[in-house]
Amino acid sequence: MLLNAVRKIGIAVGTIASASILLASPASAAQQCGDLRGPEGGTLPLCKSWVWDGNDYDGRWWTNGPSSLPSHTYLQRREDGVVKNSSYSGSYSDVGKISFRLCDSVTGRCSGWW
Repeated sequence: MLLNAVRKIGIAVGTIASASILLASPASAAQQCGDLRGPEGGTLPLCKSWVWDGNDYDGRWWTNGPSSLPSHTYLQRREDGVVKNSSYSGSYSDVGKISFRLCDSVTGRCSGWW
């Protein structure tokens, strides 16, 4: 009977320790790539990655191949609702949601958010 109680305690302690290790481990990074279509034609292969840091996301974005966009097309990003003109690669931190789109400086048109 004492041996059974010791085994049960050992299993419970091992389970709690395993759960603590899982909770303390940083989340693994996720990644998504896609071809963004420009509002006036062409495409931009873009990737974004993110990792949950406990209360929001940190990550980066980059091009993943050659672009066929017209020269007057530019990238914008939206971080938690705030729109910014963007370089074609970079990083971010402490963001709840990030999206990207392409805009044309001649026509003023933009693609949908990705």
